[in-house]
Amino acid sequence: MIVDCMTCPVRGQQCDDCVVTAVFSPGSSELPLDSAEQRAVAMFVGAGLVGAETSVGLRARREPWGPIRAVG
Repeated sequence: MIVDCMTCPVRGQQCDDCVVTAVFSPGSSELPLDSAEQRAVAMFVGAGLVGAETSVGLRARREPWGPIRAVG
């Protein structure tokens, strides 16, 4: 799969929240995809952005909570 970040309309602004980065990052084999994630991947496959064979082994990654800071 090739994702061309150079043509992304929010390149450099929303990379941390990019679903492509989240779904395809290395080491994301911690959790199975939930139903919402499976539907999202199915949409990528249907649109031709991801091959069906690539989508089979996808897993989710648990993100740790960041430090909680008091405001004010």
